[in-house]
Amino acid sequence: MSDKGKDSKQIVGIHIKNVNYAFIMILAFFAIVLFVIAQNIYSEYKEIEQLADDYERIQQDGQNVHEASDYLTKNAQLFVMWGDTACIDNYFREANEVKRRQIAIEDLKELNASSNLIELLENSVVQSMELMQLEYIAMRYAAEGYHLNISELPQEVQDVVLPEGTNKLTDQQKLEKAKEYALGDEYYAYKSRIEGYVTQYLDHALAEVSDKRDNENAEMKGLIILLHISLAIVCVISIILFVTISRMIIKPLNNAVDSISKKRKIEPLEGTYEIKYMSHVYNEFHSDSVEIQKQLKKDAERDSLTGVLNRRGHQTVIERLSSETYPLAFLLVDIDDFKSVNDTYGHETGDDALMKLAKVLLETFRTTDITSRVGGDEFVVIMGETTEDDKAAIEQKAQIINERLSVPGPNKCPALTVSIGCAFSHAGYNNHIFNEADKKMYEIKHKGGNGIQF
Repeated sequence: MSDKGKDSKQIVGIHIKNVNYAFIMILAFFAIVLFVIAQNIYSEYKEIEQLADDYERIQQDGQNVHEASDYLTKNAQLFVMWGDTACIDNYFREANEVKRRQIAIEDLKELNASSNLIELLENSVVQSMELMQLEYIAMRYAAEGYHLNISELPQEVQDVVLPEGTNKLTDQQKLEKAKEYALGDEYYAYKSRIEGYVTQYLDHALAEVSDKRDNENAEMKGLIILLHISLAIVCVISIILFVTISRMIIKPLNNAVDSISKKRKIEPLEGTYEIKYMSHVYNEFHSDSVEIQKQLKKDAERDSLTGVLNRRGHQTVIERLSSETYPLAFLLVDIDDFKSVNDTYGHETGDDALMKLAKVLLETFRTTDITSRVGGDEFVVIMGETTEDDKAAIEQKAQIINERLSVPGPNKCPALTVSIGCAFSHAGYNNHIFNEADKKMYEIKHKGGNGIQF
């Protein structure tokens, strides 16, 4: 032990805390530098950001006026063509409730947009409002032509006064009149003027924003160059820090983790002092613990009475089988009325019965099958590469087991029977097959035991 202590005193290297202090100091210095630069460009950035937000709202206002006008046109024309009153509802909901055109004008004024932009957008709205008068007339003619109840239509349509003699027109003539108003040259002249004003509005908005953006960009250019230089320096320092940390910490730790995962000594001893010391201590324990661990693992996973796997060993097996893809059968085996054996013959005979059952299971099933004792008198057998097509073979094994157990053994061991529940999995182990096997085992017990249930 003294030699080991002497070896540990000979370990030299840079401490992680010193590397950490250096990294914090460098990081703090450049954080201050970048903060100062950020403060210098913050006001310019906010102006550019606000400019972009304002332009987006200005553009959206223009689009809202154009889309609202088109929406009104579409519903008016659809009503004229088909007489669907839902189109009238949509039309007047937009005109009197949604009011996208009026809201766009109010939003533009709230943004303190130039008078030129406000005037252009207002002109497009004025044209749209005038166009609505033609649409009212068209909808009134169409309502007459489709014999709709005028009193149920919006007040704007009811208030339309058609020329004298309209009542003498046929329904088809009234519909043709409606189409003249909703699809005629005058109608589309209004639409053209609306689109023209909106296009001018968007062009002027883009021009104004471009001028302001150019001015802001000129002021930002110098600051961006300074920022690029600072970031380049930070990148160089980061690379230096990364290489240092990789060589002193990451690479030695990866080597240590790899060696530990492969259960071998860590060689060579490299890195910071703490990593070297950890590796040295691990190597000392590694030399002493391998055989002890093997023995402890073997003892911990075997049932001392029967020699088969115990619950811990069984858990290790099913964890491994959970990731497998081949089919298997899961058998849950329980001695019928085992309590009476203990009560009548004593626990020593009960132990003999458990050993007898374990022996019969090991001799009946294949050497590749896995047998475990998971409870007092409860055993598990896992048969790999086994499907439902093998039910007959499994049932035969169950009969053999009960036949052999029915013969009384030495040491006053009475005749025994077992109940077996069996479930299948198409791909490895899962909790469902345990629950299913447990369910089937209790089903056979309720039938009197001494058998197997699939």
